[in-house]
Amino acid sequence: MPLIESEAGLIAQLRDLFHTSFQSGVEIGIGDDAAVVLASNKKLVATVDMAVEDIHFKREWSTPFQIGAKLTTSNLADIFAMGATPKYLLVAAAITEVNNSQVVSELAKGIRSVADKFEVVVIGGDLSRSEKLSLSITALGEISEQPITRSGAKVGDLVYVSSLPGLSAAGLAILTRGLDRPRYVVDAHLNPKLNAPKKLIAAASSMCDISDGLVTDARHIASASNVNINLSKERISMGSDFKDLAELAVELGEQVFDWILTGGEDHFFLATVDPEKAGDEIGLQIGVVKAGSGEVLLDGEKIEKAGYQHF
Repeated sequence: MPLIESEAGLIAQLRDLFHTSFQSGVEIGIGDDAAVVLASNKKLVATVDMAVEDIHFKREWSTPFQIGAKLTTSNLADIFAMGATPKYLLVAAAITEVNNSQVVSELAKGIRSVADKFEVVVIGGDLSRSEKLSLSITALGEISEQPITRSGAKVGDLVYVSSLPGLSAAGLAILTRGLDRPRYVVDAHLNPKLNAPKKLIAAASSMCDISDGLVTDARHIASASNVNINLSKERISMGSDFKDLAELAVELGEQVFDWILTGGEDHFFLATVDPEKAGDEIGLQIGVVKAGSGEVLLDGEKIEKAGYQHF
């Protein structure tokens, strides 16, 4: 089977699928050799993420819609983590020969399901054939102020998360057992939901997306800022979802703090905040920044276990 019956026809289909009513700034979109967008006097923020079959997802678990939505969530989370506003996406997909037109369509619908929520426009991309499905998305955003980096944490800052992590890891634990319930937990892994952390952005001195696990990403901030981050079990346990997560962990014979600390793929946000800007409305406080040299602690004890490692 050829990759497509008509490449021009598929591009036209994608152009229609990705057309939105909020394409301001897009002078030339899908269908030409390259996209053209109007420049602004704001700073450009760019990121790229890739998902490869059997490395980042399994086809027996994830639909093309979920794969597209999840990678879009990952990209936009990285833009938000810099304190920026996402604007545009470029998408490259390598697909198998089987049911390729339907796969492309479902990937596109999944991408748009997340992009539309934040008024982000897909402005172009590329298609190829491959023995396994892979997807790469580049996100472009804008920021008028200074970006929020990982290096801004100060001794005495409080440590916040936008929401308690761990639900995605719980969903993965369920899937690896051949189960698909509770469905909301499985969906937290297959298609995590993203919320723009506007209040946390306004207060943060440093920030990152929790994609590789709370400890791993906290270590990024600690190392870049040359401080230690001391997490508190008591404060983590105060999260509104902790009780349900802990009960599920007992049921599955897992450790709830393993899910929370090293699970990853929740796409929530970790930030340090000056105490004068702190408050319950910006998220859940789970620790404090201490003097040090890049370590992450739990109640004063160094955490040795890390989260997801790409290599």
